[in-house]
Amino acid sequence: MVSHTPVLPAPTTGISIAPSPSGTHRLQSPIFTIPPTLQPSLDVAAAHLRAGRTVAFPTETVYGLGAHSLDADAVRKVYAIKRRPADNPLIIHVSSLDMLERLLPSTYTLSPLYLGLVDAFWPGPLTLLFPSPNPPPAPAPQTNAIRMPNHPLALALINAADLPVSAPSANSSGRPSPTQAQHVAHDLDGSDGLGCILDGGACGVGVESTVVDGLGWKQGGGGVVNVLRPGGLGVEDVARVVAQVDAKLGGTTQVLVHGKPWSKGHNLSALAPKTKSAIVADLPPSTPGMKYRHYSPKIPVHLLLPSNTFPTPPVRPSVTTPLDVVASLAKALGKTHPRLGLLSFDNSPLSNVLLASSSPDYSFVPMSLGPDAASAAQRLFGGMLALEADGTTNGVDLILIEGCSDDGLGLAVMERVGKAVGGGGVAGALGNGQVSTPSAEGRFWVEV
Repeated sequence: MVSHTPVLPAPTTGISIAPSPSGTHRLQSPIFTIPPTLQPSLDVAAAHLRAGRTVAFPTETVYGLGAHSLDADAVRKVYAIKRRPADNPLIIHVSSLDMLERLLPSTYTLSPLYLGLVDAFWPGPLTLLFPSPNPPPAPAPQTNAIRMPNHPLALALINAADLPVSAPSANSSGRPSPTQAQHVAHDLDGSDGLGCILDGGACGVGVESTVVDGLGWKQGGGGVVNVLRPGGLGVEDVARVVAQVDAKLGGTTQVLVHGKPWSKGHNLSALAPKTKSAIVADLPPSTPGMKYRHYSPKIPVHLLLPSNTFPTPPVRPSVTTPLDVVASLAKALGKTHPRLGLLSFDNSPLSNVLLASSSPDYSFVPMSLGPDAASAAQRLFGGMLALEADGTTNGVDLILIEGCSDDGLGLAVMERVGKAVGGGGVAGALGNGQVSTPSAEGRFWVEV
């Protein structure tokens, strides 16, 4: 008989988190007040964590699958439940600076840059790399990735358990990240070692945290700050704080994304996706998202790059009209009247063209990404999961996603879409219509 994982109601209304007492940093030891309606579920979940079991809970980004970070057996359960590669590291979540300090070398102090980033963005979707107090032998990573989530339930749970919690997204590896409790239950229900799922409602940001390695920053300038994973905090926001700290202390710091110089306004994520050679495959990654493919549904996913946002590629495709591209992709499925999921922006030129059309050969199942990248970040994963509708008659045969610029949260959205492209289908259905760049399978520039 299959056992089901309890889904516990966890209303967040009434949670109060007051700043630390005067004379200390506001995040040093915040004071939590928990409403009676939440306390029973919180007690059960905290007990599971202390007993070495895992708990699924919401953060402001996505639902996480949490375990006691310093309990090796508990952390192994996370890897087993997710079927996650053993060398794909986890992010540690803390509820206070007191808890953070317990995870750092005794001689380490936060740099002015890290203090500036913490002041500006914690709690929030920002993960920072810190030196490990007990690093494994090289070449394994010598750092830990740590963040303080900006979700009252996540913070309350970590505080109640009084232990740091390692929590990747609460989904099977390679699947779109869950933004609602029912997404977790559909994917992981009954998993051995999963104590419970806290249902705290839908997540607000919708994409995972931005991961920053600021250990290369130097007071007086000449250092670097490397954004290892764009996410729920825009690179522009990180760069702004870096510039403010440099202006105060003197010097200039170079901001990198994936180790390469960053500048605003370039759609490099779509027109020049990373090839396998861009990743140092023989070195263990220091943070999630650096090595393994993520976010992929079980059906084909294709990215449409409209000409009003993306420049003409170096080799102009022979098929460029949106309707011709869609018709060719639908035909390549080899099915009678396939259903095509369309994730597009409200009233965009591309969505207006496609949704105003009709065809006897296929039909659209449209879902809105909203007006901009911020709304797209909230809706992307949930949209893919809803369109896929695994195992039901409501699922589509293929998903088309409209691309956006890299500005703000756009870079994070485009990276997630880029990792979903291909999905479970065969990429390359329109070999002569795809963007002519390395690893561009499944990406189509269209003229609007």
